[in-house]
Amino acid sequence: PAQIQKARDLINNEWKPNLIKFDAEAFGKGFAAGEFWVVQGYAEVVYAEIQEDQKKDVAFFIPKEGGPAYIDSMCILKDTKNYDLALKFIDFIHRPEIYAEFCDSFGFPATANIPARALQKVTPYYKAEDLANTELKEDLGEALELYNKAWQDIRVGE
Repeated sequence: PAQIQKARDLINNEWKPNLIKFDAEAFGKGFAAGEFWVVQGYAEVVYAEIQEDQKKDVAFFIPKEGGPAYIDSMCILKDTKNYDLALKFIDFIHRPEIYAEFCDSFGFPATANIPARALQKVTPYYKAEDLANTELKEDLGEALELYNKAWQDIRVGE
């Protein structure tokens, strides 16, 4: 609890005075429109919003110190009628040539499918090696309520 409160206070007292807003959805559009000069967010969201000729003027980076990581996952409902078909789809999407095409369309490096890296035709927005110091967030369990309270305090400015 003390660490969460300390983080909340740091954000409210030191970060927030320098931020326009917290926005997990429209930051790409705001950046493309010139509303923001700097955003923290997903590269593919920002690059999807800017004009092709502007992309050369935009730099995306993952700090060497690290940051949060995420995983897009697939799951199959246990009572699904098409279990075998779902497995075939997952196998299909992970074929190196298909996975490379998927990654190319979003500007991702092929991280989970190493053979796909050689098949990528588009230079990713960042390299797989840039993810070395990132970390996945784990289930917060009972602490979730404390985090939600701290986030609410940040959102309303307490």
